[in-house]
Amino acid sequence: MQTLIRTTCKKHAGLLTSTITTIIALKLIALAPPLLVGKIVDALHTDNHADLNMLLLLTIGYTLAGCLQAIINPLQIFFLSKLVQHVTMNASIDWIAKLMRKEFLQFSSWRIGQFIKSVERGITAHEQLLTFFVTTGLPLCLEFLIVGGAFYYMGGAKVFLAMTGLGIVYLFVTHRIIRWRRKHIDAVNEQEDEVSALLYNTLSSGKSIKLEGAEFCATERLNRAFNNYAKAAITVASSGGFLTGAKVLFVSLSTGGLLGWGVFDQLSGEPGISVGQLVAIFSIAGSFLLNITALSEGYRVLDQFLADQRRLQQLLALPDFDDDSRRAEKTSGEESTLVLAPCVITDGGSVRLSIEKAFTFTQGQSVAITGPSGAGKSTLLEALVGLNVSARNSLSLDDTCVSRLNAQAHLQLLRYCPQSPQFLEGSFDRSVLFGIDPSPALNQAIQRLDLEDIVSQRHLTENASNVSGGEAKRLSLLRLINRPGRFNLFDEPSASIEPKLAGPVWDLLFDTFAGRGLICVTHDVGHLHRFDRVIVMHNGAVVEDGPWCELVNRATVTSLLSDLQP
Repeated sequence: MQTLIRTTCKKHAGLLTSTITTIIALKLIALAPPLLVGKIVDALHTDNHADLNMLLLLTIGYTLAGCLQAIINPLQIFFLSKLVQHVTMNASIDWIAKLMRKEFLQFSSWRIGQFIKSVERGITAHEQLLTFFVTTGLPLCLEFLIVGGAFYYMGGAKVFLAMTGLGIVYLFVTHRIIRWRRKHIDAVNEQEDEVSALLYNTLSSGKSIKLEGAEFCATERLNRAFNNYAKAAITVASSGGFLTGAKVLFVSLSTGGLLGWGVFDQLSGEPGISVGQLVAIFSIAGSFLLNITALSEGYRVLDQFLADQRRLQQLLALPDFDDDSRRAEKTSGEESTLVLAPCVITDGGSVRLSIEKAFTFTQGQSVAITGPSGAGKSTLLEALVGLNVSARNSLSLDDTCVSRLNAQAHLQLLRYCPQSPQFLEGSFDRSVLFGIDPSPALNQAIQRLDLEDIVSQRHLTENASNVSGGEAKRLSLLRLINRPGRFNLFDEPSASIEPKLAGPVWDLLFDTFAGRGLICVTHDVGHLHRFDRVIVMHNGAVVEDGPWCELVNRATVTSLLSDLQP
């Protein structure tokens, strides 16, 4: 929050000044109507006939004060809205950019629905926090001085001090109640995140659920989440009754005390204030009391949003992929070498990959990684591309540890095409290439993959749902073809592709990446002979490594790959 306020003062000083100026003007003008009404009441209660011209002037002044408020209030709202939205927009853009810098593991571990809800609430929290600071916190400090001065002028300094003391007690009590509610608010947020995650997952699988007639089973967990959220929300809402009770008690005691003081003063032989001044004090005090209760209400909302802010800050504090410790530039050399030292990758306590000896890959070599499903092939590929942070220190490119390479160089040198293609919504340039300029080799690749119609005419929907799985897979291959690296790693490049196109796909890959460090995870046993080297995996470990001609007749390999034979 402090950073947000500093940024606001530094980058949006003009808007902040305009907003505060209009707020001060409104607070000062708001004093005029009660004071003028008090003057009118006193003028009407004098023994002498009231001066008609004076009454007319006071009435005109009252009307003008209302007109000024009507003019300034929209300006204040405009400046405030513009200030809050500009600050929040810039901060949101910065936060999203920071989130996009996080480790690759985070993007696969986040529950998207839950993550989106957390980010949305975090952004809203900062918006509300800034609004509270500008419209409630700062104006109340100003109003304290103005109202205190008005009471002192009209002889009610002691009453003002008593009201202030009672207000402090009220704010302290509400603070304690709000602190007690905090754990229940956190529970509500957790349940809301759970509902959002399950709702996203259920709706994204809606087609398959309906096909299986499994609506009841699929929504059972979602319904329980709704029920848990409702229970937590009821607790929070019910606890708000204590805050309402404290508010009513504070206003009643303050108003009663003020009324008693006024009645006692007027019944005394020598009243300290006039009836008109008493009317003005009541009006000003009423506004002051409402603003104190507004501060309490604002603090209640503020505390709720602070929980959302903390969650967003936790997300922003996650480790970055491109942190400042990665400073090494691109490596040089005619033929690069990629080395994976012995390492172990675990997930939830279970070993996903165990490398017992170093593996060396040269740029002029084509390598296939194969084995049955669940053998650890994709995990090994992610380790080789440096996506797994636990294995990154064990990976070196041309004797430079990949964990020391700056992120841009890392992802330019080690290019990776995952098994499940992902796309943005839009035209080919945006959806597939993500705005990267096309290379001269791209058009020929598009023709060889039979993608001309899609590239030239098709507007891809979210995640390319309006193309087939095979077309989506072929489209994803174009990214590495457009921008090859020192090593180019593909996870199942021929998966989901119709058999008649599988051969052309492999032809294109070998033609494009010959001598460019081609490494592929594949179940396509029929094309293993094309690779210079084949690595066979089982249960997270490498069991065979060598030319396919030497491995094809080994009993171990035959047994492991029997289910993969065409």
